[in-house]
Amino acid sequence: MSANKLKRRIFQRMLLIFSLTSLFTVGLLLFFISKYYTNIKVDAVLQETKTVSESQLVAVGRKEAALVAMTQEIYKNSELMNDVQVAMTHDYADYIRQNIDNYYEKQGFYSVDLQSFLRSYFTYDDDVIAVQLVSADKEFTYTFPTNYGKWQPIYEKYGEQKLLQSASKKENVFRVGSSVVFKQIINDPSTLQPLGTVLMYADPEFLGELIPKAKSASTFAVLNRVKTVLYSNHSLPDITSANIENGYRYDSGYIQTTEEQASGVFGQVIVPENQIGGIPVLQWTLFGIGVILVLISIAINFFISRRYSNRIQVIIDGMDQMEKGELHAKLPVDEREDELTLISQSFNKMGDSLNDYIKQVYTLEIEEQKAQLKALQGQVEPHFLYNSLEAIRMHARLEGAKVTSNMIYHLSTLLRYTADNIEMVTLADEVNYVRQYLQFMELRYQQEVPFFLEVEEPLLEHPFLKFTLQPLVENFFKYARHEEKRTSLTFSVKRLDDILEVKMRDDGRGISADKMRQIKKDLASEKGEQGRIGLVNIHRRIQLYFGEQYGLTITSIKGQGTEVMLCVPYTSEGRRNYVENAFSR
Repeated sequence: MSANKLKRRIFQRMLLIFSLTSLFTVGLLLFFISKYYTNIKVDAVLQETKTVSESQLVAVGRKEAALVAMTQEIYKNSELMNDVQVAMTHDYADYIRQNIDNYYEKQGFYSVDLQSFLRSYFTYDDDVIAVQLVSADKEFTYTFPTNYGKWQPIYEKYGEQKLLQSASKKENVFRVGSSVVFKQIINDPSTLQPLGTVLMYADPEFLGELIPKAKSASTFAVLNRVKTVLYSNHSLPDITSANIENGYRYDSGYIQTTEEQASGVFGQVIVPENQIGGIPVLQWTLFGIGVILVLISIAINFFISRRYSNRIQVIIDGMDQMEKGELHAKLPVDEREDELTLISQSFNKMGDSLNDYIKQVYTLEIEEQKAQLKALQGQVEPHFLYNSLEAIRMHARLEGAKVTSNMIYHLSTLLRYTADNIEMVTLADEVNYVRQYLQFMELRYQQEVPFFLEVEEPLLEHPFLKFTLQPLVENFFKYARHEEKRTSLTFSVKRLDDILEVKMRDDGRGISADKMRQIKKDLASEKGEQGRIGLVNIHRRIQLYFGEQYGLTITSIKGQGTEVMLCVPYTSEGRRNYVENAFSR
């Protein structure tokens, strides 16, 4: 295989690009699919743990509701409320003495007793450790344990003073040692001033009993408004407020926060990643599918690129034959009507056209040689004509025919200017030509035509289209000149920004309104009637050279005269060599 063919392996590069693109696309697609199904699995597990967390919050709410219900029972029983008022304003000895006095005053059994009420109210609830009643000024406290075994360690650890300080906390639910404390304030029914606070100590293990064994590896925590952990079955890591949103990944687990309750208690769950079952299997399955899809894509691209590569190689071989001069080389045309088939057909047509073109070139070369010979012959004729006119002019002057001599001189000058093939001249050249033509016509009609030139000297060097002004002077002699009186011509040039305005005006017979409408119509349609063809040609030539925004405009008043204005672009490089080199065609 030659070095050139190695460089032509574009389809191999395309195959590599397609393969990498397929690999990237499939990989990206499988990544998102994996993330999607992983999120579905994670959401399902998080929903299950959320149900457990919500059940814990419901259990906390029930404990709090039980304490509120007990407080309401105290408000409903006036005698019991009086007993509470006595307890909150007297020490224990005075409280007992007051109860004994009430007993003797009533001369009967005193049925309502705060101690028996508080001890008996939570006897059915094994989770309650003790109930404590603390006065508003914290001078008097009454504790009624329902589970001495669990209360005694708490009391020994914290002592009465620290336990009394917990009554000052703002939260309705808080943690003291290994117990969860529920707080409820008791107010005086008559003054609505706080009498004291009821504290209910509960064992938080009732929250752990709500966690299924299948979820025991997850961390379930209950926190209050100040984020104090009331309960947690596992050690809760330090989590900032920025990553407590539901579903946020923390290290190797997922965090979920349960909505805060009215009491300010909310739940928080951390699910270890190893508890989200099935994810590794899903990922490996999707990876295997991705590999298979990529291999299939590469195989399809390989066979397609190989087929087109062979067809292109045939085209390249045909081009090599054409390059070697085998103009009759033909490419096989495939039945498939695709781009390569069109290239083969176009190549065959190009070969046929090239053969025909070569034949035409030989013919054109012969014709060009003939034209060059004819042009060389034609170059002799103008010089013969100029010399002949000059000889006639000299004979006329010798014979005394001065007018005839001058006419022949002007005609010879006009013919020399006409014979020059340059299309762009300076404005000065075109004005001199008009002067010569005007003098010639004065001799012909035996009538002087005053000619006024209004132009600044630098503008005369500006480039200008040849044979643009002479048709205007010719029209003047045909239609504007008065035979019985002198009619003048004024030629003016003025620059307006990037436009050069060239005007030719006379004080002749003018044009009627109907003819003016027809002239403007002819200029717009690029066609003119007899007598107006020159104006249309000038207008069209200017537009062809410089653009549609330039051209010729004409105004006239019957009996007063006519003005023709030519607008061309202004250039600051109005030199004769610029005209000859840049504007000649």
